[in-house]
Amino acid sequence: MISSLRPEVPFTLVSLLLLFATRTTAQQTAPFTDPLTGINFQRFFGAKTQFAFGIALPENPSTDFIGQISAPMPNGAGWAGISLQEDMEGPLLLTAWPNGNEVVSSFRVARNEDDSPPVVTGAFKVVPIPSGTAVNASHMTFTFLCQNCIGDAKIGFTASDTAGDVGMGWALASRAVSDATDPAAVLPFHNSGFDDFTALLSQARSPLFGEWALLAGPQGAASNGSTTPIPILPPGTSTGGGAGGDDSDDEGDDDEGGDDDKDEDDD
Repeated sequence: MISSLRPEVPFTLVSLLLLFATRTTAQQTAPFTDPLTGINFQRFFGAKTQFAFGIALPENPSTDFIGQISAPMPNGAGWAGISLQEDMEGPLLLTAWPNGNEVVSSFRVARNEDDSPPVVTGAFKVVPIPSGTAVNASHMTFTFLCQNCIGDAKIGFTASDTAGDVGMGWALASRAVSDATDPAAVLPFHNSGFDDFTALLSQARSPLFGEWALLAGPQGAASNGSTTPIPILPPGTSTGGGAGGDDSDDEGDDDEGGDDDKDEDDD
């Protein structure tokens, strides 16, 4: 029979294909309504790490978006961050951590995987949304208006990119930063997890964005780290402190074990 001439597909290959399909489906945002603010986000959520990032956009995106970072902060320590492209080395990063009952944030650009990413300054700015920001001894939720954060393809996504899907990255650490009061604090390695995900930006648009943006606090209520500016370079550019590049060798399932400093979340 013809069917008897077909080579059998090894079971291991079938298993790998199914695993990849499951991972691909899980690594994307889904609709989420924030109970604190009523904002409708497209949100990525990692069930293993409990890290979450939500994004909301205007109907016709131009420069701004609303974001929400939510993550466990054991004993009030640690930090969380997102990158505006899926590679963590090169694009603009927004990092945040608790300082008592408040949240401190700063923009960074990572030059390599191991060193604390340096602070960068620019036209971009974060304005907190107080009603969507909460900190306790074990958890942090930081909701914010990100102004002038859309538009530069070298460090993030553009307005035209929001018509489709965009790859973004995340990182999470449980270790305390060097000085929680300082937006330029040294950040320890993201030992709790890191990975990329697909943000369904075309589904994050809403006619209510203008109302939600009004929830943001006074302009200038947040610092983005006023240190000496450094140039923002495209991924792969050598800087002397390590080159940016592909982090594909760090991808994997944290169920497989290994070095805790390499753990990721595939949910």
